[in-house]
Amino acid sequence: MKTIKGNITIFLACALTCAFVFAVSAKASLCNDTNAMTGFTGTTSFDITVSNVSLNADVEYAVYAPGIYPGKDLTGDSEYIYAYQILSRSHTNVAIDFFSVGISSGVVIDNIYTDNTYGSGVDPLLSNIFAQSAWFIFADQSLNKRECSNVLIFTSVHSPTMGFGTISGGGASEMAALPTPSTSPIPEPATIALLLLAILIFTFNRRKTSAIK
Repeated sequence: MKTIKGNITIFLACALTCAFVFAVSAKASLCNDTNAMTGFTGTTSFDITVSNVSLNADVEYAVYAPGIYPGKDLTGDSEYIYAYQILSRSHTNVAIDFFSVGISSGVVIDNIYTDNTYGSGVDPLLSNIFAQSAWFIFADQSLNKRECSNVLIFTSVHSPTMGFGTISGGGASEMAALPTPSTSPIPEPATIALLLLAILIFTFNRRKTSAIK
């Protein structure tokens, strides 16, 4: 009897542990990853309606400083990791066939690949760096509604700024804000505050001068 009770206790403990691990794994996402750089984690929505085409998707994103990304890092912890994951929403009626992130002139990208760290998803058929963009091509009808991609990654020695990305499918496409590497350094918060203050003072003085005239 004691043995049976002991086995039941062990079984329940294991079940609770598995449920907890599953719940934590299910909640893991790029948009709320505390490992990511402040100001460079979130979600961008794409909503496109052209004729009878409805393409609706969310792109979660996160940028990681060198050595911080908890998943597969092909740089040996030496570069910034730019990570994106696409979720095709339920009311879309076409498959997503293309995703790209714009890259500024002069920016160097050393690796482009996928990672299933945040849960398995659809892998692109092809990924590459072409002209001023990093792009991922999916097969026709592969990334359908309620499906998500694997984490799409490229790496760079350059730190992030907000740029743009593009999603297309069914002949429709849209561009929206996403993080991208930049050759310009990111101003510190104190510098940004000073810049805003200077702009406000300049605007006030300009209005005052105009009023006198």
